[in-house]
Amino acid sequence: MRQINTIRNRFTRALRGHYTPTGDQPPPSRLMDTELCLYLLETVAADQSASGVPALLDGYRALWDAVPSPPADARVRLANARSLLWRSQRPYGWDELLRAYLSAPEAVRGYHLDPLGRPVRRQCSVAADRWDWYEQLLTEPLPFATTGVRFAAPGRYRMSSTARGHGVTVPDNLPPAPAPALHDLAVRKRAPIEVTWQELVETARGMDAADLQAGRSSHRWEERLQDVTLQVRLVDDTFGDATTLHIDRILHMVGMVSVGKSTLVTILAAWAAQHDLQVTIVVGDNSAALRMAHELSRYDGVVAAPVMGQNRTRHAERLHRLQPPAPGRLLPSEPYGFDLVSTACPLDAVRGAPIPLEVREAPCQHLIETDPDAPVDGWRDGARRTCPLWYRCQRHEAARQLVTANVWIATPWSLVHTPVPGPLTHEQMRYLEAAWRRSDLILVDEADQVQANLDEMFASAQVLLGSSQEAWIDEIGARVAEKLRATGRAPVSSRQIRRFTTALNQARSAADIIYQLLQRDRVRAGKPVLNWLDPDYFTAWTLFNSLAKDWAGYTAAKGRRPDPGWDDDELYKLLREQFNAFIDDPTGASGEVAGGLATLAEAQLSDTEEETREDAVRQWLTELSDQELVEGRKIAPAEFDRNVWRLELAIAVAVMAHRLNLMLAIWPEVAAELDMFDTLPAEVRRPPSDLAVAVPESPMGNVLGFQYVEDETDRRDGQLGEFRFFRYTGVGRALLVGLPDLFPADGPGPNVLLLSGTSWAGTSPRYHIDVPVEAILRPSPQKLAAISETTFTLDIQHRGERSTPIWVSGRYGEERASALRQMVAALTQPGAGRGQPNRLERERATLPPGRQKIMLLVGSYAEARTVTNELLRRKSSWKGQVRCLIGDDELETGWDDGHLLRRGDVADFGTDDAWLLVAPILAVERGHNILNNDGVAAIGAAFFLVRPHPRPKDLSYVTQRINQYALEQLRPHPLDNDCPAHERLVGAGSQRRRAAQRQWRRLLHALVAYSQLGTDERQRVAWTQLVTIWQVVGRLLRGGQAAKVYFCDAAFAPVTARRSDTDTDLDDASTSLLHGMREVLNPYFEPTGANTDRHLVQALYQPLYRALTNMGDR
Repeated sequence: MRQINTIRNRFTRALRGHYTPTGDQPPPSRLMDTELCLYLLETVAADQSASGVPALLDGYRALWDAVPSPPADARVRLANARSLLWRSQRPYGWDELLRAYLSAPEAVRGYHLDPLGRPVRRQCSVAADRWDWYEQLLTEPLPFATTGVRFAAPGRYRMSSTARGHGVTVPDNLPPAPAPALHDLAVRKRAPIEVTWQELVETARGMDAADLQAGRSSHRWEERLQDVTLQVRLVDDTFGDATTLHIDRILHMVGMVSVGKSTLVTILAAWAAQHDLQVTIVVGDNSAALRMAHELSRYDGVVAAPVMGQNRTRHAERLHRLQPPAPGRLLPSEPYGFDLVSTACPLDAVRGAPIPLEVREAPCQHLIETDPDAPVDGWRDGARRTCPLWYRCQRHEAARQLVTANVWIATPWSLVHTPVPGPLTHEQMRYLEAAWRRSDLILVDEADQVQANLDEMFASAQVLLGSSQEAWIDEIGARVAEKLRATGRAPVSSRQIRRFTTALNQARSAADIIYQLLQRDRVRAGKPVLNWLDPDYFTAWTLFNSLAKDWAGYTAAKGRRPDPGWDDDELYKLLREQFNAFIDDPTGASGEVAGGLATLAEAQLSDTEEETREDAVRQWLTELSDQELVEGRKIAPAEFDRNVWRLELAIAVAVMAHRLNLMLAIWPEVAAELDMFDTLPAEVRRPPSDLAVAVPESPMGNVLGFQYVEDETDRRDGQLGEFRFFRYTGVGRALLVGLPDLFPADGPGPNVLLLSGTSWAGTSPRYHIDVPVEAILRPSPQKLAAISETTFTLDIQHRGERSTPIWVSGRYGEERASALRQMVAALTQPGAGRGQPNRLERERATLPPGRQKIMLLVGSYAEARTVTNELLRRKSSWKGQVRCLIGDDELETGWDDGHLLRRGDVADFGTDDAWLLVAPILAVERGHNILNNDGVAAIGAAFFLVRPHPRPKDLSYVTQRINQYALEQLRPHPLDNDCPAHERLVGAGSQRRRAAQRQWRRLLHALVAYSQLGTDERQRVAWTQLVTIWQVVGRLLRGGQAAKVYFCDAAFAPVTARRSDTDTDLDDASTSLLHGMREVLNPYFEPTGANTDRHLVQALYQPLYRALTNMGDR
């Protein structure tokens, strides 16, 4: 976290005695921030209006589009300014700041505005050195806030990490702490990385020798590396063999799935460490990080350590599940990582209490010295001290190992969310910032998946209410209630738990009222409430703003602005001020209007009769209409009943939003106390603001709002729609593609290698990385020839005597589960004739020896259980031959759960006695090898029982599309010619934002249903699902093997599924995903094609295209 307290305090002291703010005048610190914005404008775009400042702070390129020749250091200035002034980036916020600044006395201001609104510098006698200070702030590296760690001296303390503030006495006879080893986080001077392929081969040979000497099983590093060829892009956009790997700033490398990219990552990391380079590797999860750290540290010159998150209980439990004890032993045969996930607390032993602390209650940096004379209730406000045993504590061993490690292994989440512990550094920063400063090379494996993870961190969406199992308010309510019941409600001794449960109950009450109001509105003429809600999104602010304009007499037809002057109207401004006070505290607001609304909100949460609640709103609005709120003016709501109903809804939305924000703010503490980290999806948690300013804001402006969505099925069945919450705070993928230049004031960043088998994916909004591919890893010709024998077959299953095709995709709930059971029945139906094998048995018999295993692919872990249970019900003789994949954190609870297989243990399926694996598509999409004893893919065939496809109302697709669009906005864009010269900057910013808002609203309106999409969006979906399917098939290609793939869901080819023997209609790209996949690949495989990426696409997808083409049109 960056801070400028030194200069800010210097400025404040300089104004002391000269400036005492009154009324709307800003305090000295705010005055300085506003003036720094104007100084930024003066130094990068001197002839532009001050209204253009927000366009400098949004992370896009309005400056370069609007100004002919920005200064060479403009990127540094803008980056520093965003870190310091991010609160000024919204246009309406900036207008208020500028008005307040201009209200300050001229004697303390450095600027006035000319008639065109351009800042003009004044001579300052007060704080005359301010210009030097501003220049320093915008051009030099910004200092980090300091950690200020102080260790607890002997004495009595209370632990703020515990709900009740348990006490502990720190004795004076503890062993002295060792001399601390601190991180060296000075920015390294980086040079491009250059290594010959032969050097990597020699490194691999040395790794093989080390394995042999230590008696470890061989990883065949040299053989695996020699099995691939490095090719680089030539000037004619073809790719030719290369003998040197050159990484300068950023290199995007791809290779066909299963070619051996992870092998290259491991060998390259070992080579770099052995040549005194600092390396960071980004992997998919903490378990993989622990495993890789253990394996890499075996080799000479490599000291690897994982960057761990803070949920130690979850890490330890998962590691134990992934490494079960060897037969007859307490420990696994080759344990790893357990020393890095310790849950012990040595200070707990000092307490001598009969009941140990919970794992989450360890007071590592949460000791507060007790003062007998201090008020009892205020002890938590005391200064925090760090445990004197921190440097010896096993719980922090992983963090301490990172100090001396030359290879860090992290996940996207641990980099973004985990702070570097205070005892190991003097500066407050996240591990992403630390890795950026200390790494010569950052290796990102499965880079396209990392991109998707980063998007989710900064642009999140969650269903709050509705029929979906993902409806968070209902889900978290049930989970919290169950946790409290199981623990005898003991957690309610915690104040935060009490706050959370109260907020949760009130949010649920408000949600129920919202649904009641919407249900009642359905039968009203014109649906005045439902049609009032913006179908794109709404907030409490937008709802009350609409009421304020209406009551002030400024009505307008939907979609049109009201008459000019409404925003300066005195009555409107008073209502707006009162409404804002109510929104900030819906049950505690005061004021003539806000207090009345707060009373109505309290009644709304307590009255059970809906007529009573409506009558109270009606009476209050009637009384308010009789009052003169400003001289000579009363409110004049148009259509009184309509305003009563709308006001009732707006109050409920305000309560819901306020309580939801409170729940999200205190959730990390509540989750720790209840051990419920997984209840709230990770992507809904707020990204740290100190990293949010390193990426562009969402292109339409950062948004936090609600959406109410109904579809025709909901309306037909009488069901209400889904109520969603979303927050867009930035373009997460920019952290990945802009990694070398993330902090420009700190100098050149690390070299970055992005690797994946599918990170070049056409127009896929999820997987395609917007960095040109410059290198390819190719498999050997023999393996490529074998993989190219892969076949795809449309194998639609039918049910009943009429042979009705079975549709799974597009169905939900029990209807979908029933279709899956019908699919199992069809696949296990014996063939014609007595004792004939069924479809799966016949397929197994055709597979080559050693690969006679089959995978059935479904949409979720719950569906995997449904299919497995139906298989075992119909084929009891298959007991012991079927495995059902479950999540790593899922508990087996039954005596007959031997058929369950954790995702982290899926490799075991390759060598056990079972031959049938049921798995969710995304669970086996990447990251796991399922090999037989010969080291090649054990699974020979896969059956897709469902068609992968985003849900029609899936907001994550909108997130990915808008972020894809955002990166396109970082390219040059022409500015409208009629823009005045002094307003080109504000024009460029507003032009970009308006276009982005149109795009966003279009995407929110769209229904992501394949057959209903236009060509462009349909092809984007086809590219995305192409990647998903090809990544899954990649599990069957390991070792250069061919796969047999069958598509069983009628949704894969709906026209074909419905066609009778006399029909001639055929599927095409507009109806069939399989045809759509072939359509998007076609241009790159035409013999006379001239696309510059055709050689790249052929290298990645040639076997896939061949399999799709050989399917034919039927």
